[in-house]
Amino acid sequence: MRTTLDYRVTPRLQLGLEYNAAIGELDLRGNWFLQTETDARPGLIAGFSSDRIGTPYGKMYFVTATKVLAMNEQGFGVAPYASLAYSEFDRGLTVPFGASIALGPQWTLIPMYDGHRAHTTLTWSAPDGKTSVTAIAAFNKRFGLSLGRNF
Repeated sequence: MRTTLDYRVTPRLQLGLEYNAAIGELDLRGNWFLQTETDARPGLIAGFSSDRIGTPYGKMYFVTATKVLAMNEQGFGVAPYASLAYSEFDRGLTVPFGASIALGPQWTLIPMYDGHRAHTTLTWSAPDGKTSVTAIAAFNKRFGLSLGRNF
């Protein structure tokens, strides 16, 4: 079980804390939007957080490219992403990738590969955009739930 608290310092910098209750660890996390996405180029994000699902310890440092390839007026679309990440647990590079698939204005499906194993999430976002509920299939066989709230 993990608890995160993030704060958007600037429109392009987000910093936060992550608490891992299983081992009593409190750590920093962050994302910096290096380049915003346009019609002609992908978005680029650099960041750090706890290592991937299933690792007992360590941080991951990453650079991710993402690009919306299709989005219609009804809220259906797809945005693939790919990362180059350094895993402290593995002491090496991994190549996570996946896609954010908008299934309408309030539902998002994200199939992903973390560089070692596949996972899937399905998120419902409230119409006000401030609350979300995510079903998580870690390793595509262990299920969990995530609750999110923006202030």
